[in-house]
Amino acid sequence: MTGGEEQTLYTLWVRRRDGQVLAELPRGWANQRHMFSMTVPTGNLFAGLMAGEIYGYWRRFDKRMAFIAPQIEVRSTGDAQSKDAIQQIFTDRVVFDVPIVAMGPGGQPVIDLDGLLVGQADTFYGAQVRGSNARLATVKSIKSFPENFVVSFEWPTAGGQLRTFHYNVSLVKDNPAYKPRLADERVGYFHTAFRDLGKFKQDEVWVRYINRWHLEKADTSLRLSPPKEPIVFYVEHTLPIRYRRWVREGALAWNKAFEQVGIVDAIEVRFQDKASGAHMEKDPEDTRYNFIRWLANDVGTAIGPSRTHPMTGEILDADIILTDGWIRYFWFQANEFLPEQAMEGMSVETHRSTATSDRL
Repeated sequence: MTGGEEQTLYTLWVRRRDGQVLAELPRGWANQRHMFSMTVPTGNLFAGLMAGEIYGYWRRFDKRMAFIAPQIEVRSTGDAQSKDAIQQIFTDRVVFDVPIVAMGPGGQPVIDLDGLLVGQADTFYGAQVRGSNARLATVKSIKSFPENFVVSFEWPTAGGQLRTFHYNVSLVKDNPAYKPRLADERVGYFHTAFRDLGKFKQDEVWVRYINRWHLEKADTSLRLSPPKEPIVFYVEHTLPIRYRRWVREGALAWNKAFEQVGIVDAIEVRFQDKASGAHMEKDPEDTRYNFIRWLANDVGTAIGPSRTHPMTGEILDADIILTDGWIRYFWFQANEFLPEQAMEGMSVETHRSTATSDRL
């Protein structure tokens, strides 16, 4: 066994010849909330895009560790009796469990991580792992960061197609300074919703919190103030240089909206650059950083997935995905489709006149 490059949230040991990965849980795990986040695997047009996540906590059962998802879909902000009643009916759920293989140097339980993430992959990826041959699984990469780690495994799935499955395991901290904000049904938001059975009016039972950033003025006495901490997006080095100026301007255009609530320069954009090395130490899979990423998949779309605190709606991490398909689409529209449409119905004389103008 050899230790991982960095020891962070979990201590990792890797034996690459057979894909063995062991993980020692962090100190204080019993009082922490963690999130297992998945990424669309390779062999998919949207490889690298944020996928599902499982939020929960670890609990020890003798020689086994269970990961339990707290029941948060139904809550009560009412009296103590209603809270007690809800706890009796709506209970937490064991998502998966694994054996404790040893106690680590730090005195914490050690689990077989590849046995979990490869052996129980259907818990995380569902039908995408259909037909898997887990005996051929290999470790593709392990990245360690202060508040999360990312591990990728490759193995063949149905038809023998090799696919890489990505897992991001992160610590989810509560933020006492963050105040959830109720959504207004007249305005569209992504939101975090739950039922509050401590409420008695039917139209108050469903509670919807806006998914939003924790953004505050640096100086509340000013009508317009910079933020205490801006929202920073890093543009991944894979984005073609010829588009970077426009991507930056598009992102910064949102600052006009934040000025309406008294915050100037709420968003900042910084570029990774492989030639100079600028910001190349930052990784899109590090939960501390938000990225604008580029996919060369010939699909015309742009997506802004984010991960939020499941209790409050606070945005924890966000990536904007741009694709090259839009470029081909816009070029076709401007250079082929629209000129052709503009000339439809015109007389032969007009066509001849246009052709003469082009020659001149």
